[in-house]
Amino acid sequence: MIAGISGRVLKKSGNVLLVETKSGVVFEIVCDVQTSEEVKEGEECFLHTFLNVSQDGITLYGFSNERKKELFLSLTKVSRLGPKTALKIISNEDAETLVTMIASQDVEGLSKLPGISKKTAERIVMELKDEFESAGIKDMRIYHESLEALVSLGYPEKQAREAVKHVYREGMKTSELIKEALKFLSQR
Repeated sequence: MIAGISGRVLKKSGNVLLVETKSGVVFEIVCDVQTSEEVKEGEECFLHTFLNVSQDGITLYGFSNERKKELFLSLTKVSRLGPKTALKIISNEDAETLVTMIASQDVEGLSKLPGISKKTAERIVMELKDEFESAGIKDMRIYHESLEALVSLGYPEKQAREAVKHVYREGMKTSELIKEALKFLSQR
């Protein structure tokens, strides 16, 4: 298995990178959007990788950190959810927010991600919730109310989710969570 690649980025094309190792071997690596944005052509990088062999071919997937790779591997274990869909999910939300959404059984939030139906979101939650249960927000009503309030104030949903997740502490009231999230967003 190829667990990681270290080398210079020769070319970026969307979320596909060509990375040349010191030995001169060039690997084509499919990445999530954030990883692709983080690396620069001509610069050195290290990617945590997973080699997927299927009837469609051999694909090397790369991630900027181990957490994304672990989440990707967990998502690919969900029935009828392949690596392309798992990569799309990771590309549209940060890893910690996804873990929180799965752990807290936030089917509504997951189904808002591009290409994820409600049934797929339910399947993800059903099959992975136990794996991530310790990371969840306990009171989803407060979470959703706070998220809706921030979105209604004009913040993009992705930023609002990040803020709510970042400042949430158990026992918070909705008004406290919104206030703390607004402080967090104003500092960015």
